Order: sequence, then structure tokens, then C-alpha cells
Amino acid sequence: MVHANGVRRRVHVGDLQPGDHACLLFGSDEERASILRDFVLGGLDVEDKILYLSGEEDPPGPAALLDRCRLTSVPGGLAGRVEVVRLAEFLSRRGDLEPAALMRWLRGAAQRSREEGYRALRVAGDLGAALRDEHDVRTLLRYETLLAEEFSAGQALAVCQYDIRRCEPAALDAFASAHARSVEADPLVRTADLVVVRTYRPQGLRIEGVIDTDSQCHLRDALRSVAAVRGDVRLEMSRVEFLDLGGLRLLMTFARARAARHCTVELVGLLPHLSQVITLIGWDRTPGLRLGAVHAY
Repeated sequence: MVHANGVRRRVHVGDLQPGDHACLLFGSDEERASILRDFVLGGLDVEDKILYLSGEEDPPGPAALLDRCRLTSVPGGLAGRVEVVRLAEFLSRRGDLEPAALMRWLRGAAQRSREEGYRALRVAGDLGAALRDEHDVRTLLRYETLLAEEFSAGQALAVCQYDIRRCEPAALDAFASAHARSVEADPLVRTADLVVVRTYRPQGLRIEGVIDTDSQCHLRDALRSVAAVRGDVRLEMSRVEFLDLGGLRLLMTFARARAARHCTVELVGLLPHLSQVITLIGWDRTPGLRLGAVHAY
């Protein structure tokens, strides 16, 4: 089984550094757009050159790509900072990907980006578009091996994208294992005490840390970010260290709002005593609320 964020160490996309070679296994256009947005914004902030390898026959230009990533404006403008290249340019006449040719081109692109004054080359590749059969899986794995070796020098970083809707589970496991890291969206909230990350499979949030009077406003804002999600929402809470009554009330209010949309919110991974408190108060009968498995020590 392929896990939601790959089988290697998970990292927020904004925390990637030159030399990193990570994968993104995505299950929706929304998930990919969200993570690409953070990837591009992070690169522009640190003066990286952005290169997008597109599997489309008629790929979007830089401006259209940013629009897909829901970036309406870019500080400083595009002016050569973003480049889109067709993956088809590195296919043989039979339609096979030629890893060595692609690596030579990427090596040259990394060199040019440094000569132009950029910190590093930042590559996002829609590699799943090159998949047709098991031969293509082996070819892509050879490319991933070459890429990991090339980028280990710290002059570039890459996020290789694979659509889980188009790939066999065994292939996805192999692609994830070929990367030292898998990426997820940057946190909606990141303070000294609380981290909240948007999740997409299933839809919801992963909440970590302490929810008290000081952090309740952050939790409220994070819940608003998934208020319009169609269907049920899951809140993964196995790393919540403390949750006060005010935080619990926020969750109950959110559940009632989901019930009004004929949807539910599932709380997963609660510490056993928190689940017991909810039950003792009678909040387990809150409309729209579902209590999932408690945290396993």
C-alpha cells in the first residue's frame, strides 16, 4: 500500500534545501496546486530559478503555470525566473524517456542558473506523464537514481510528481522509495506551540502541539480553511499534547457546521483521556461529530 505522503521522511515543501530530491504523490489537482504554490513561492523568496518539466503536449507558459498554482502576482515579476519545458523534448522517437539526455540538459540548466546569479535551480517535474508500461517504470527509476546523484552536490533541488490516479501501487511504492523525502504543504499554522498542516487524503488537517487560550485563534483560522470542503473532514490529532475546553468547544462548533452541510468531522488519534472527556460531557453526540480511533501509545 502506498502511504498518503510516500514511504520516506516527510518534509514541508518550504523547508527543502539545495541538494534535496523529494517526491510528491498527489491525488487531486487541488493537492498538487497547493504544494506547487509553496514550492514556487519558496524559490522566489530565496532567489532560485524555477524550472517546470511539463508532461503536457501544450504546456502552460510561466504566467499560466503560476495561475494554476493560484499565484495571482509575483513580487519582482517573472523576468526569466520561471521556465517551462516540455518533457516530450527528452523522449526518443519511440516515445521512451532518455534519462541521460534529460540529466545532461538539467546539468546545463543548473550551471546557467548559477551564472545568472540565482542561488540554485529548483525543478518540479510531472514525470508520471511519461508512464505507459513496466519498461517506463524502470526507465524513470534510472532517471531518479541519476537525479539523486546529480543533485546531491547541493546546486539544485527537485520535486518529482506522480499522480496516484494514473500509477499502479507497486510503481508508486518504487518511486517513493527512490526519494529520500516526500513533500507536503507548508503549515497553515506554525508557532512555537502549535503546527497545523492541510491534508488531502483524506481531506482535513493534521494538528500537533498545544491548544490553549493563546493558540485557539490559530486553530479557528485553520478550521476555516477547510470549512468549504465538500464531503467529510478528518482531523488527525495523535500529536496533540494538550487540548483545553475552549479548544474542544471550537471542534464541536466546527462539527455542527459540518452537520449543517450534511457532512461530518472525524477526530482521529485523540489521547484516551480527551476522548473520555468528550464522552462524559456528552459531546460525543454532537451532530456532525465522529470519534475515530484513539491514540495508541
